Amino acid sequence: MSPTPSERTPSERTSEERGRTTRGVFGSGLAKGLAVTLRTMTRRSVTEHYPDVQPDLPPRTRGVIGLFEENCTVCMLCARECPDWCIYIDSHKETVPPAAPGGRERSRNVLDRFAIDFALCMYCGICIEVCPFDALFWSPEFEYAETDIRELTHERDKLREWMWTVPEPPGLDERAEEAKELAAARKAADKAAQTAEAERLAAHREQPPQETAPAHESPSSQEAASGESAPGGAATGESASGEPAPGGSLPGGSTPGAARDEDRRDGDA
Repeated sequence: MSPTPSERTPSERTSEERGRTTRGVFGSGLAKGLAVTLRTMTRRSVTEHYPDVQPDLPPRTRGVIGLFEENCTVCMLCARECPDWCIYIDSHKETVPPAAPGGRERSRNVLDRFAIDFALCMYCGICIEVCPFDALFWSPEFEYAETDIRELTHERDKLREWMWTVPEPPGLDERAEEAKELAAARKAADKAAQTAEAERLAAHREQPPQETAPAHESPSSQEAASGESAPGGAATGESASGEPAPGGSLPGGSTPGAARDEDRRDGDA
C-alpha cells in the first residue's frame, strides 16, 4: 500500500504536489504586482532636465578615458589586455646617447600613435587597471557623441585633452599610513631646504660688515643747521630777533654803516 501524499517526505513528493503546496492563494502574485504599480502611480515623477541641467555624477564615473602621454612607455599592456581590441598603438625605437663618457648607448620606445575606439569600448576599465605607469585615467565627461562613427576613435591629442577633466583622487584616511612616495618626496624637500639655509648662512658670515651712516643727527647739529637756514639769518643780515646782524647786509645790498652816513647827509642838507 503506497503512502498518501500527506504521509510522503518532501523528497518523495512530485513536482506538481510541491507546486500546489508553495503556490498559496490563487492570484496573490498578481495582487503584489498591482500593489507595486499603485504605489508607484501615487508618487510624483522626477524628470531630469538634461541638457539644461547637468546630472550630478559620482566622481569616479566611467565617462571617457584620458591619456597622460608623458607616463606612457609603450609597454603595450593595455592593448594586449583589452577584450575588445579597441586600443591602437604605434611606436618606433630611438637610440639614446650614453649619459657618461665611455657608457653604452640605450634604445627607447617613442610613442607615435595612441588611439581608442569608443565605438567598440565596453568601458570595463581593464586598460586603466593594468597600466603600470599611471598613463590612463577615467574622466566623468560623457558628452562626446558624434554623428559619424569614425569620429569616436580618439587620437592621442584628443585623449590628452580629456586629462584636464580628470578629478583629483580622493583623500586618504587620516589614520592611514603615508604613502612611501610622499614620504620620500617630503624628505628630499626638507633636505634641500636645510642645505639652502646652510648655504645662505655661510654666505652671510663671509660678507664683511658695512659701515652705515647715522640715521639721526644730534640736537646741536640740528640747531646749527636751523640757524644757518633760518629766514632773515646771515644771508639777509638779520638775527633771529629781526635786528640787523653785525657785519650783515640790508635788503638792496647796503650795509648798516652806509645807511647811517646817508641819513646824516640828509639831515645836514
